[in-house]
Amino acid sequence: MFRTILLGALFGFVTTSCHDDEVNSGSAEFPRKPLKIVVPFGPGGDSDTFTRIIQKSVEDHDLLPEPLVVVNVPGAGGTIGSRRVRNAAPDGHTILNLHEGIFTSKYAGRVTYGPEAFQPIAATAESNLVICVRDDSPFQQLNGLLKAAAENPDSILFGMAPGTPTHFAGRRLESAGGETKFRMVPSGGGSKRRHDLIGKHIDVTPFSLSEFIGFEGSGVRAIGYLGPERHPALPNVPTGRELGYNVVMPHVHYWWAPKSTPTAAVERIADMLEAAMTTDYVREKLAETKTAPLFLRGNELDAHLAAREGEFQDIALVQYRGLPDPVVPMLVSILGIGIWVLFQASTNKEENSDLPFDWRHGALTLAILSGYLLSMQVIDLPYPIATMIFIPVLAAAIGARSPRAILKVTGAGIAIAWGSFFIFTKFLVVDLP
Repeated sequence: MFRTILLGALFGFVTTSCHDDEVNSGSAEFPRKPLKIVVPFGPGGDSDTFTRIIQKSVEDHDLLPEPLVVVNVPGAGGTIGSRRVRNAAPDGHTILNLHEGIFTSKYAGRVTYGPEAFQPIAATAESNLVICVRDDSPFQQLNGLLKAAAENPDSILFGMAPGTPTHFAGRRLESAGGETKFRMVPSGGGSKRRHDLIGKHIDVTPFSLSEFIGFEGSGVRAIGYLGPERHPALPNVPTGRELGYNVVMPHVHYWWAPKSTPTAAVERIADMLEAAMTTDYVREKLAETKTAPLFLRGNELDAHLAAREGEFQDIALVQYRGLPDPVVPMLVSILGIGIWVLFQASTNKEENSDLPFDWRHGALTLAILSGYLLSMQVIDLPYPIATMIFIPVLAAAIGARSPRAILKVTGAGIAIAWGSFFIFTKFLVVDLP
């Protein structure tokens, strides 16, 4: 019986591996279920609004056989949501919409990964940042602001969200201004910074062009546009370049998939996005928000991303050299703790000969646990398959011997594996390996 169960588990593993090979080869139909788009910010923001515009266009024009589901995962400057997608199953069914925050979080030291941790899908829509002050501010143009910040360092409060493009925009302006020095004030998203600006908690802050269009007339005034040339919607607002400061800060909506996502899936999603960008609905919405209908994919996208990363490397807030993947330190820690436990148990056995102790059971248990973790992290074995194998194998290692006991544990393992997978992925919207 025990041999039959093990053969069944092996068959399940082989079947899953074959299915994964089919997906990776692109022969399986994609998508097989709804696509989950993670927006790493709260509802109502620029990224969320744009994603929902794309979502509506895809649904209205039947550009995908499965629905798109937008999941807002705000927090930590977008890094909670980006980490979720980074750790999601690389099957194309969970993707990320994230702008330049993919670069700034890395070069601000908030996370140890950047674009290299994802598979880029496309770049869609582009605008540039607008530098804004209150209506009653004495500064009429960007050059006057930068000169004042040079003459009186740390006297002008620059509102930004730490580690985001707004933060780097301030640093770029400081670098271009020579002696310019702002006092960086942590604030938040666009709405929060607008509130802080009008409330006189900050003196100046950047907004995306679409954000500014929505805020215009509510006490906020533009004094500089960080684009290559003046924007038709802001004909009286000079660019930084016009004023002698070579600062251009594009704001682009990028789409990302987990690393190792099959090429066929990436191309299918890119096709969907490209088709959505050509619809009248998306074009009209982009015109309303004064956003250019950019679309890049493939080699063009790779070259674009390489150039953008170079821009942020030049003003990095930390010297990024990368850190080891957490899997290795985790396994080393587990092994270290296991060795310590075995040593303590062996010592107790010598002091009290009545205590049963078999170090081989402990070592085997540790090896099974390490194999369980490695199976999900290294060979991408799905969580439910790895868990339903791990539980009965562990039970056998620590003493379960009778066929009846093994059968019960196997049943419990299947229920726990698939039950927890269903609860986490369907109700809690947590992606598991």
